[in-house]
Amino acid sequence: MSPSLRQERDVIEHLELMSRFVAFLFGVTLLLVCAPGQAQQTEPAKLEIGAQFSSLTLAEPGVKREVGIGGRLTYNLTENLAIEAEGNYFPSGSTKGFTPGGSVLQGQFGLKAGKRWQKFGVFAKARPGFVSFDGTYRARVIGTTTINGMQFPVFDYDHLIRTTHFSMDLGGVVEAYPSRRVIVRFDAGDTIIRYGSYDELVFSNIAEFVRVPARTTHNFQFSAGVGFRLLAPKDDGQGGMRGQAATTGDDSTPRFEVGAHLTSLTFNAPRELVTLPVIPSGRNSPQTETGLGGRFTFNLNDAIGLESVINYFPTTDAIAAGVTGRLLQGQFGVKAGKRFKRFGFFGKARPGFVSFDRSVNLVGTRPFNIGEFRFIVGVFETGRRTFFANDLGGVLEFYPSRRWALRFDAGDTMIHYGKRSIRTFSLNPAFVSAPPEKRHNFQFTSGFSFRF
Repeated sequence: MSPSLRQERDVIEHLELMSRFVAFLFGVTLLLVCAPGQAQQTEPAKLEIGAQFSSLTLAEPGVKREVGIGGRLTYNLTENLAIEAEGNYFPSGSTKGFTPGGSVLQGQFGLKAGKRWQKFGVFAKARPGFVSFDGTYRARVIGTTTINGMQFPVFDYDHLIRTTHFSMDLGGVVEAYPSRRVIVRFDAGDTIIRYGSYDELVFSNIAEFVRVPARTTHNFQFSAGVGFRLLAPKDDGQGGMRGQAATTGDDSTPRFEVGAHLTSLTFNAPRELVTLPVIPSGRNSPQTETGLGGRFTFNLNDAIGLESVINYFPTTDAIAAGVTGRLLQGQFGVKAGKRFKRFGFFGKARPGFVSFDRSVNLVGTRPFNIGEFRFIVGVFETGRRTFFANDLGGVLEFYPSRRWALRFDAGDTMIHYGKRSIRTFSLNPAFVSAPPEKRHNFQFTSGFSFRF
């Protein structure tokens, strides 16, 4: 099995595991819906609007993670049941081709059912809808030509069309209520896409159309966002919703925080190397990778904290020559800002590193003679390569209780790539190199932390 097929198989197996996890989460949520317990007795706001960041890992074509933004409208029928509509747009888009490609527009419409407590809620969701791709090739016959007295069709296969496919979003939702009006929401689900059959142009002895059958794929999707309650219940006069107790206890900021999160890093890849001299303007298209990580924070006071973050990206593969393999990221620095009773805004500056575990590196050279001609070839090793990275950005935190915090990070992860080289047989020396360069990469993180 070739390395590329093996890597694709590994990623597909990863998607299948994530889909099983989503099914487990869906089942646990349904159990919580039916379980006895004291839920929030106050009727929730009837109408909610929200915005979210979303990551959709498409199993076809190839395996590609799309990052986009969207909005949501929810109407609460009761405390435990709601109908909602959600739309997402993924601008970067899959590679254009006969299989679905281009930027992605998604719409899901369905039910959310679960259990709501005073400061958080857990729900299951089942939402049919669609995904629509705007860059799909469709071949068509535009005429005929005669060769040696025989007529052959002439095809146009650069014709781009929009294709729309049925989808079903199954999964779970966790909501936190830091205030009467604000909702912080996390969704994890299996977006099942049913691709219809189509005719694809293939070239064998002659050019002809082949019917590709319909198929169904499972695609992991994670979303994180905030919402605003409209038509909320009246205030009870104590700063909470009617039926809720006022918050009591020590309002001082805890010294320590330990957290976990999901993160996505969109690589603006360094220039690619080819077997000819470096093409200065040649770059790979942006590539988004998703991972998970942990964080430790020491709060010096209400405004300033020291923190360290470690992230691991299990499906990262080929970013560019000399930058390949699974990624380990570490950032260590300062968070500073303003903290209020229920939320806080901060800036962050965290130097650190990114490390790829299967990268080719030039470690030396040696001479090589062919007759009277002398060549210089490179000595390469495959192993871990580590580069300096600096994370600059902003942080939004919500405090549903004194012990727990919900956190969203957005920033520019600047990676300083070192010198990279690859083999070539067309030059002397028989390798080509690119100088060090810096790239700006958007990174978004969402998670929670325990404060003590």
